[in-house]
Amino acid sequence: MYQPAILCVGETLWDLLPGGEFIGGAAFNVAAHAARLGARARLVTRVGDDERGRRALAAAAALGIDATLVQSDAQLATGEAHAVLDASGSARYEFLTPAAWDALVATPQLLRAAAECDAFVYGTLGQRDERSHAAIVQVAAAARWRVFDPNLRAPHISRELCEAGMRGAALVKINEDECRLFAQWYGADCTPEALWDVLSARFAPGALCVTLGAAGSRLRWQGHWHHQDSFPVQVADTVGAGDSFLAMLVCELLRGSDAPVAMERAARLAAFVASQAGAVPAYDGERFRR
Repeated sequence: MYQPAILCVGETLWDLLPGGEFIGGAAFNVAAHAARLGARARLVTRVGDDERGRRALAAAAALGIDATLVQSDAQLATGEAHAVLDASGSARYEFLTPAAWDALVATPQLLRAAAECDAFVYGTLGQRDERSHAAIVQVAAAARWRVFDPNLRAPHISRELCEAGMRGAALVKINEDECRLFAQWYGADCTPEALWDVLSARFAPGALCVTLGAAGSRLRWQGHWHHQDSFPVQVADTVGAGDSFLAMLVCELLRGSDAPVAMERAARLAAFVASQAGAVPAYDGERFRR
């Protein structure tokens, strides 16, 4: 089985949930799920020279993530997100600011890794600070196949960062809340199809995936639309479900799977993750590729 090289760039933090502490952050989560699915997953982030930073590195190693590009900060602490769950299991967050991942540096090693990887995955939260923003812009320019997942988290929502991230990306993945927000920004109907017409004209992304919760998901890929129903589960929390969906989708597309197959596998994995506590529950990746 082909092992795509996936470089995940952005925030690494500890989700402080009612049920305990869980390692997370979009970059960490996507890398963890990609590694579980047999990819060569590399994490690019910055952690503090502190106890949580050391535990984050240990967690990455345990999950099979290549953390050789993770940077250490002597002044800033490892990221934290205090998450509060609503009745549906959805979370809102309060982030430690600033955190170590706000001070990422574009090193020569990182630029080489970006040029060599099969997919470069990034979002907006990891760019909330100008230091990390400048580094990620520089690294993204070196990548051949860019995957942009805005992963918007209030109060760190920036239209400018979203537009820059979408411009020329090979794949843009958004959720239903982001679909509504983008539709408001651009005066479009709140449907994946209408939004694609606007985004493709303005920013020329190669593909668009929109996850719609219970309504399933839609993918515009190689000139065609594909729909995938959701899999009903008893939701424990939704933390990390979207990241697992993206990891599976990217892995399968890079392996040459047909879009319907990639979408079905992504939806099945996301449903399982939503049924478990924390962003990266234990599972056998091959179970979701059958």
